Amino acid sequence: MKNNLLLFILILCSNLLIAQSGSVYYFLFNVDQELTDYSKTEDKSRTWFSGWSESEAMPQQLIDSITQKTEERFAAKLGMPVKCCYRKNKKGENFGSVGVFGDLEGLPFNTFSIGKKACPASTRYISLSVQLYSSGGTSVITANKKSKLKPKLQITAKVFDENKVKIWQKKVVLKDFKKLRSVTKYYGTVEVTNSQVLNPYDIYAMYLTGLDKLMLD
Repeated sequence: MKNNLLLFILILCSNLLIAQSGSVYYFLFNVDQELTDYSKTEDKSRTWFSGWSESEAMPQQLIDSITQKTEERFAAKLGMPVKCCYRKNKKGENFGSVGVFGDLEGLPFNTFSIGKKACPASTRYISLSVQLYSSGGTSVITANKKSKLKPKLQITAKVFDENKVKIWQKKVVLKDFKKLRSVTKYYGTVEVTNSQVLNPYDIYAMYLTGLDKLMLD
């Protein structure tokens, strides 16, 4: 009888552990466009819509890897499976962030209540904010001069239970990144700046470095 009761308790505990899971319901990944715009044009003779810029798009395989590494790191930290949580559009496709103003496209972008509705079986809900600023860090050298750009990576993570009780929170800041070089040319009233800026793989490596630091006790 005692053996049967012990077996029942073990099975019950095992099922409870299996049922534990986490969801990344909010994942903001924003990069200051000054760090990624390789061509910036400004028409000084105009006062409206005088500037525009171009930057290299983040390859889909890197976005996929960013979500995968994030899931893996949080799974190891929390001791349970973790997946990104998406709501669906009318076509049944994942509805994520829109890639504008430096935001990375296709990441979970929900409120807590929407995330819980989209992934109701989860017992942990994760909010993650990644900001790569062009200032706040150490000055970099561009065109043999100190640049105004001072890259700083800030990652803030919060973990809640199913009742939105915060059970873990941490913020990390990294400031030491590679040098940038910039060359400025003038064409009458139009100013064009070409820069050797951060490429998607630089940003990916920076994030992984910050993510590893975030997971340290």
